Amino acid sequence: MLFIFNGVEVKSGEPCPVEAGQGRILHLSQVCLGEVKKDKGNDCVYLYVTDNGKKLVLGTLSSEKFPQLQFDLVFDDKFELSHGWKNGSVYFHGYRCDNQSEEYP
Repeated sequence: MLFIFNGVEVKSGEPCPVEAGQGRILHLSQVCLGEVKKDKGNDCVYLYVTDNGKKLVLGTLSSEKFPQLQFDLVFDDKFELSHGWKNGSVYFHGYRCDNQSEEYP
């Protein structure tokens, strides 16, 4: 099984389309805040995924209390990542691998 590490910067106000790839799954495992300016760091940052036309909240980040969050989410198609932070970027991390369920029906 081949694992391909992926990371993406999601900039403020710019949703990021993501695609697992043909015959692959994408495992979303971690998200963290980008650089935080001292006077801009107290906001709660809401994280979103839009999948099949439905926008869902993944979690909330805060530079003072929880600047990163771990996930165990798996996607096998197209989806979109976004966030509600106006003061910077958020970084999502994970990996792609072969979709084993397609090999063993």
